[in-house]
Amino acid sequence: MEIHNGIGYRVYVELKKENREFGMYPLCITTIEKELVSGGCLNQCDIVQIDEAVQREVMAGQLYKDKATLKEVMENYAISQRFQFRVDKSNTVSYALLCMSEDCKWRFKASSINKSELFKTREFIDNYTCPLKDKVYEQRQASSSLIGGMIRPKLTNHKRKYTPKDIIDDVKSHLGVDVSYMLAWRAKEKGFDHCRPIVVVDESHLKSYYTGIFVSASTLDGAAYGVIDSENDAAWTWFIEQFKIAYSNRENMCIVSDINENIIKSVSRVYPDKFKKSHAKLREIYFSMAKAYTQFEFDSMTEKVEKVDIRMKEYLELAGYEK
Repeated sequence: MEIHNGIGYRVYVELKKENREFGMYPLCITTIEKELVSGGCLNQCDIVQIDEAVQREVMAGQLYKDKATLKEVMENYAISQRFQFRVDKSNTVSYALLCMSEDCKWRFKASSINKSELFKTREFIDNYTCPLKDKVYEQRQASSSLIGGMIRPKLTNHKRKYTPKDIIDDVKSHLGVDVSYMLAWRAKEKGFDHCRPIVVVDESHLKSYYTGIFVSASTLDGAAYGVIDSENDAAWTWFIEQFKIAYSNRENMCIVSDINENIIKSVSRVYPDKFKKSHAKLREIYFSMAKAYTQFEFDSMTEKVEKVDIRMKEYLELAGYEK
């Protein structure tokens, strides 16, 4: 067995735990990275962990970084091969599939290595004996989750209007499958699940019969709102704490607000790692850029923005300075 990187070593350790006699075979470790060429075959002496669903070839002995990756690979495989499968068994340590047709011999079995996140293909009988009619039904493997992952890169471009009709055309072009408008709509919603969670916090003063301040925290999932008697640190902290109970602290979460000092203090207290405090300096530079009369002055302000937060410069370039 050859180990080319840290992933291979991890696989070796898990296999050794599973099979005590595994360590009696020769072990060769090298620092040279080895990649699996698309469309190529795996040698029995090589161990390559599949990390992404772009894998097209399926065979016994393959290793996947987790069950979610394995499931997505099999969904893509079913679509490309123009057939459908049903789940025979699925839990935290095993995953078994059968053809939709009861008379077909096609089957797939995988299980975790030593109850870890790694999954290994134990059995794969790639032999279709199902009737033609069972292969032309609506493709159930083209799920909203699968399509959502496929269209994710296109959803990150804020300049593009990506409609369900566009999704239907892209799925037909890339997967050769016809999907309904409703499925395309759900896929777009699923695609946003892969995006960074954004929370927009804002307030509005009530001036009618009922006074107070209307506060809100808006997300893609919905919105939290309430009414506070006055705009102070205690009131805002209470609201943000209630929001955190409902929404939790999500990975890569970003909170956006105006320059209201009460919001900034409260959010920084409840979510200490989610709010950057360079807003004041950026605000000053930003308005100086907007009022620049010469190219030299504008470029000078741009360099200052980059020193404060390089992501802001990249965002302005993407949005277009003319705006």
